[in-house]
Amino acid sequence: MDIFEKVKEQTNIADVVESFGVQLNNKDKGLCPFHNEKTPSFSVDRKSNIFKCFGCGETGDAIAFVSKIKNIEPLNAAKCIADMYRLDLGDCPNRVSIKDYLKACIRDVEKTDYFAKRGIAAATVKKYCLGYDVKRNAIVLPYSSELRYYQTRSIVDKKFFKPTTEEAGAEPLFNRNALWGASKEPVFIVESPLCALSVMQCGSPAVSLCGVGGTNKLVKEVKDKKPNAPLVLCLDNDEPGKKASKSLADELSKLKVPYIVYNIAGEKKDPNELLMEDAKALASNVQLAKKEVKKFYKRGVGSIVASDLLTAEFDPPEWLIPDVLPQGLAILCASSKVGKSWMAMQMCLAVSRGKEFLDYVTNQAGCLYLALEDGVYRLQDRLKKLLCKEKSPDNFYLSVKADVLDGGLIKQLDEEFEEHPDIKLIIIDTLQKVRGSVKRNEIAYATDYRELGALKEYADKRKVCIFLIHHLRKMADENDVFNMISGSNGIMGVCDTIYIIYKKKRQDENATMFMTGRDIKQQDIVVHFNESKYRWELVGSAEDEERKRKKREYENNPLVITIKEILKNPPYAWKGTASDMLKAIYDVTGQPCPMDTRALGKAITDVKTQLYYDGIEHNMKRNGQSRTHYFSKRQKYMQYAQRSFLDNENDEE
Repeated sequence: MDIFEKVKEQTNIADVVESFGVQLNNKDKGLCPFHNEKTPSFSVDRKSNIFKCFGCGETGDAIAFVSKIKNIEPLNAAKCIADMYRLDLGDCPNRVSIKDYLKACIRDVEKTDYFAKRGIAAATVKKYCLGYDVKRNAIVLPYSSELRYYQTRSIVDKKFFKPTTEEAGAEPLFNRNALWGASKEPVFIVESPLCALSVMQCGSPAVSLCGVGGTNKLVKEVKDKKPNAPLVLCLDNDEPGKKASKSLADELSKLKVPYIVYNIAGEKKDPNELLMEDAKALASNVQLAKKEVKKFYKRGVGSIVASDLLTAEFDPPEWLIPDVLPQGLAILCASSKVGKSWMAMQMCLAVSRGKEFLDYVTNQAGCLYLALEDGVYRLQDRLKKLLCKEKSPDNFYLSVKADVLDGGLIKQLDEEFEEHPDIKLIIIDTLQKVRGSVKRNEIAYATDYRELGALKEYADKRKVCIFLIHHLRKMADENDVFNMISGSNGIMGVCDTIYIIYKKKRQDENATMFMTGRDIKQQDIVVHFNESKYRWELVGSAEDEERKRKKREYENNPLVITIKEILKNPPYAWKGTASDMLKAIYDVTGQPCPMDTRALGKAITDVKTQLYYDGIEHNMKRNGQSRTHYFSKRQKYMQYAQRSFLDNENDEE
């Protein structure tokens, strides 16, 4: 049995912590000695013989407690406890402490040229206490100047050796203290200690994850205590490194830790390989990375030189529906019971399958539909009707519940992304269901801007589209339908893309869909809800439909019908007063005209231009109080009519 086992077997965790000033109550709880607190979060478990603090997360056995509180190695902590309680260690082997082992290896470092071959200068070897284990024929890399943790790397087969948890505690990050250095210089995050040493040799602080598995350790470190400077993520240029870099970037974004991703290794796998080939190139890349950090995180408003902006490369916005629906925050507003939810689910089905939506092509992507005003039965029924016995896509996810914005919605969305990373479209039906509480003395505009701003920030960070379903006011504004959005102007101000479905009358067969936004051209289309197919269909552009409507009104106008009829035969002209025209309308249509002479005069003026393009010219002459109207076929139309008449006569001959 070794010293660690003997000490743990012969000591009680409660006695040990109390001997260092921790006062335990009758529930074995007390104030944690590792962080400031007023309410006890530190406790001991006498059965398992361990301690745990629910405030700072520290946990372990008696040796770990003493090691932490006295800031000494676990081996020395075990010896300290043995001396305190005069334990009988019997024939326990006399281990060499980590510090003594490392000091011996540091003395032997000149017996290897491995560091020189890897481009590590003698000054760097000395500064960071690098060593050589003669027996193992391995380089030795202390994790800090405290000489409390290390790893060895065999020169022969590159095998690693690290001290056990009992000997040295949990493995830390290599050079972790650089995260909170006083220099405010950007800290480079790399995979291996040799890469960290390569960057440090270039004059910049660096921390090694000791493998891609160390990303969680870094996240925990910066979560507990924010770093003093931005981080530069420059993991290895291989697939695991790129994947780990993306994952780490996502976590840092959530924690709002400033960072950039920058390749300082060039075409090489990692910084140390570039150091071996071209030390100047690595030093130059490190300086370029630091310059890039300053561009993103400098003081003031963060201005960019115009010439740099022109040459910079940015990812363009992704489109779910090209020219119609880009990534960002979008909102669809309509009156109640118009069919917003049908359109929302129809859009999700189209995008998740990569099929057309309202005759627009879509880019296939995963969709999440939060139908927060529905139950599962209604949601199932609507899905069945829209699918019409077709197979449901595997990348379409639905839910009828979600928390509000200030009650956990963002965390829930994060969990959905972890489970379904293919999601690119999130529809929230409706916005009102996820709105949080109004802050005291906050005006409506500020509330709208704050809440929707949080959703926009999340959509931009995730590079997805969050699509909100919302209502219109009951009061119409046909001059600008976007003024009818329920709420303040803050809603339209934040949203990237806005859609309005509007009917002048609820019983109208068609509706106009107005579209505007930062990245799309303003356009209006006419849509129709097909009740037999339970889906919205495109009728045409609003301009085309308005043109058709006006043409129908013109062609069905009794005044126009009468004028065309009385000009059919020679002399292809007519003159008379408004009263004469009223009589003519009755003679031609068989229906009395509901207008008086004054209204008829205005009606003639309204259709005058259309009549002209239809080959009919109108003039009017005043004679005292009376007005005489003259209608005639335009000259070129008369010539065409005469030619047609002569052609017909020749044909008959």
